[in-house]
Amino acid sequence: MKNARPSNAESSAPRQGAQIIAPGGFPPRHASVSAEVLARLLNRERLTSLDAVQEASTTRLSAVVHYLAQNYGWNIEAADKAAGCREGRVAWVAEYSLPSDTVARAMAAGAANWCAKVRAARRALRAKAVEARRQAARQNATRKRRPHPEQWGLFDGERAQ
Repeated sequence: MKNARPSNAESSAPRQGAQIIAPGGFPPRHASVSAEVLARLLNRERLTSLDAVQEASTTRLSAVVHYLAQNYGWNIEAADKAAGCREGRVAWVAEYSLPSDTVARAMAAGAANWCAKVRAARRALRAKAVEARRQAARQNATRKRRPHPEQWGLFDGERAQ
């Protein structure tokens, strides 16, 4: 073909050969959410999005998992898990983990030292949390809340104040 577009085809097996055997790489920034999620997975934790909100301060666990897989080559597994909800229904959530053999290879390659650095860096960030909450409260108190004039209250049927 004369004017054929170049192919952007990706391999159906992006991780081949030695990459399948070797553990993935480590994010260079120890204080990042991605580093904390990986450190928790290397600690054999099984994470759901709710765990990530409470433990790693992120609402984007699936994006972090995708980032670690694409950019650092980690083979993170996802399994569906039933979770009971407040309103009396059962919801299915993804639970992420690393295979045991992957964790073992990573630990043999020095992951324990990297995980310790991540825990220390995240602990240092969390030490600043109280002051950050105070600062946010001050900023929110000085801000005027201006709802849309046509906005109604969700449950009371009144116009928003």
